[in-house]
Amino acid sequence: MAMQKVQIISFALSLLGKKPIVSLDNQSDIVGAAQQAFDFLLPSVISKHQWRFAVKILQLSKLVETPPVTDWKYIFQLPSDYKKLIRLYPQNYLYEVYNNSVLYTNIDGPLYIEYQIEPTVSQLPDYFNHYFAYCIAEALALSNAHSVSFSNKLFQDKEAYLAQALAADAQNRPNQGIQSMPMITNRALGYPGAYGQR
Repeated sequence: MAMQKVQIISFALSLLGKKPIVSLDNQSDIVGAAQQAFDFLLPSVISKHQWRFAVKILQLSKLVETPPVTDWKYIFQLPSDYKKLIRLYPQNYLYEVYNNSVLYTNIDGPLYIEYQIEPTVSQLPDYFNHYFAYCIAEALALSNAHSVSFSNKLFQDKEAYLAQALAADAQNRPNQGIQSMPMITNRALGYPGAYGQR
C-alpha cells in the first residue's frame, strides 16, 4: 500500500523525537516546516539519482517550426512532466535541450526519450519513503533538535538508507555485461602502443 504525505512527514517527525501526526491540518510550526521541507526537497532528491520509479519513455512530437540557428534542423517538444533527460532512442549525442521544453537535433525521427519525472506521492515506493523521511528529518534537525551530533547521526543513517534504497531500486533494471572494449583488451594483451610502448 502506498504511503501518504502525512505518513512520511509523521515518520520524519518521530525521528526528531516529536509526536506522530495523523493530519497535516492545524498543526504546530514543526509540522508546517516539515511540509515545506517535503515539498522543497522531493524534486531535488528525485533528481539526484536515476530512480527507476521516476523514469518514463515516450515518443516525442516534432514541431513544424525551424530552429533559429543553422546548427540544428528539427525541434521536438518535450513532455510536460519532463524533469531531466536520461537518453534518446535511437541513442545519440547530437542534440541540445532549451528552456527545459524543447529539444533541437538533426535527427528527423521518430525520436523517443527516456526521461525523469517527478512522481506523485502515491507512486513513491516504500524503500524510497523510508530514505526520504530521513532527508526531511535531517533538514529540520539543527533548527529543532539544536544538536550537531544528532544532525550528524541523522546524516549517517540517511546515507545508509540511501544505499539500501538505491540497491532496491536497481533491482528494477537487470545488470548488463560489458560488451567489446578493444582499447582495454589491447592494452591488457600488450600490443604495441599499450602503456606508451613504441
